[in-house]
Amino acid sequence: MTDAREVTADRDGEEAAGRPANPASGAVSSPMSSDAELMRQELDTVIASPDFARAPIMKRLLSFLVGETASGRGDQLKAYSVAVDGLGRAPDYDARADSYPRVQVGRLRRMLDNHYRTNQPVNGLRLTIPSGRYRVALQPAEEPGGPEAEAAASAALPQRPFQFGWHIVLLLVLVGLAAALMLRVLPMRTTAPNAGRERPVLEIGGTTMAKDSPLGKLVRVTLINGLGRSDMFDLRPLRRSAVQGASAASGPNAPAAAAMPQARYRLGGDLIGGEHPRLFLRLMRLAPDRLIWSGDISLGDARQLDGETLEQRLAPMIATIGRANGLIATHELQENGGIEAAGYSCLLLYHRYRKERTVEELRHVQACVEKSLKRDPDNAQLQAAAAQLAIEKMVSTETDPRDRPALLLTARRHAQIAGSIDPLDAWGNAARARVAVARNACAQAVGFAIRASELQPYDPALLADAGVYLLDCDDPRAEAMIRRAIALDDDPEGRFYGPLLLLAIARDDQAMAREALAQMAPPVLGRHGRFFLTSAVGYAMIGDVARARAAWAQLEEGSAAIARDPRGFLERIGYAAKVRERAMVHLRNARLIAG
Repeated sequence: MTDAREVTADRDGEEAAGRPANPASGAVSSPMSSDAELMRQELDTVIASPDFARAPIMKRLLSFLVGETASGRGDQLKAYSVAVDGLGRAPDYDARADSYPRVQVGRLRRMLDNHYRTNQPVNGLRLTIPSGRYRVALQPAEEPGGPEAEAAASAALPQRPFQFGWHIVLLLVLVGLAAALMLRVLPMRTTAPNAGRERPVLEIGGTTMAKDSPLGKLVRVTLINGLGRSDMFDLRPLRRSAVQGASAASGPNAPAAAAMPQARYRLGGDLIGGEHPRLFLRLMRLAPDRLIWSGDISLGDARQLDGETLEQRLAPMIATIGRANGLIATHELQENGGIEAAGYSCLLLYHRYRKERTVEELRHVQACVEKSLKRDPDNAQLQAAAAQLAIEKMVSTETDPRDRPALLLTARRHAQIAGSIDPLDAWGNAARARVAVARNACAQAVGFAIRASELQPYDPALLADAGVYLLDCDDPRAEAMIRRAIALDDDPEGRFYGPLLLLAIARDDQAMAREALAQMAPPVLGRHGRFFLTSAVGYAMIGDVARARAAWAQLEEGSAAIARDPRGFLERIGYAAKVRERAMVHLRNARLIAG
């Protein structure tokens, strides 16, 4: 029997004042100072271990909890103080709306348990955090390998350990032969047949968001409208009747309920009212339940809050969750983005390739799109991906110029099929816009680009693509499209400032070029020839010859074919004549190419 030596005796969420001490609770009469000193000594050992050294948040949280408990303030530890003082949350943190401290303390409990599985405490007493509480306690460490366990294990062993050894060896040989035979006869499968091929279901519900306040209804409608446009999941509003019905084992609607696909994610939220309301959102991965993201946002002055203003404030959060490289897509890619990707998981790989542009992944993506289309030719998004990949191959410097007309026809065919399958698919319209640009059909390109942005106004990658197509056709709406993509992006690399730099080159706008160059960062993966070429042009345009030459050297090293023929490359990828001509002028002025 192991008793916890508790410095405090308060249970989280309850008041302990006026309660008599329970003799059976395990509290001991040793002085608080001695227990406090033992806690501090053990704390120093624990936070110096490799696991805690790699987890600064857990190290800070444990130090805070031990410090407060050892100082006699364990009774006052509540969710707010743990979140603000122990975890560094903002002072306006609302414990009623966010379970962040409970989640982190639960993680800390697991880390402590893992630590003590391989490490013995210095004084025989380990740190523990009783379930449902925040204060720390001391508890005798368990020793599964102690003398009593060893004696029990010895008693359980046969007196002649090698008497039946040949039986065991023979059994293992037979099992091995049977396993080998099964592997030869049966097909090997590491995942379920349809794993990763179907889009997951996101349920949107919540607590105060579901109440009947006008602002709560407006928030819910805005989130449903925004997230419902995502191609990364199917959205399903969570209704109270559905929750109650899920627990019923019988009834006239039982078969229909059983046929409904299980939600894989749930978005809940709490709306805190007042003159300056705040919205707290939590994204959960279901079965098993775990929090994968939480966020909060101030909605501003309640008196000036209308539907348009609310949409502008919620748009970045909608993009974070629902974009092609967003939270759910990234989480799904980690689980279903393997070498056997097909269908939905193949589209996830395709969008990751379009972000990172690595040659190795391009071959994989091309193969999985082709394989997926054979299985599902009526998938508009796969057809759109095939069209974009055909254009990518057409503009590649490795492609024989004689093959480019056929590749353009292939891209056009896939784009038209995507449009006929689903005229309202945003990515299908974007693919048709890019094909139209390659065909010099600007009237069609502008129409498809604008329609794509209207169908999906919350994905920065699609908006940036649409902005470039508008730029190629000299449409004045290009800047607004590109700047919305930048506003919705949360990538520190400044991915969508590249299109803004192209716009600056087209307009010969040095201020805009400086803005874009200051935010752009070299790609982490791959060596993007387009990035270094446009960077060299931008720096040459603003007169920074040294950086222009440095970017050009990177281009020559990683993409020599582009450096030998920059004009041809810009023409193949469809950049407007104005951009191409001005780029050549700046490169010549910086003496990066011959005059």
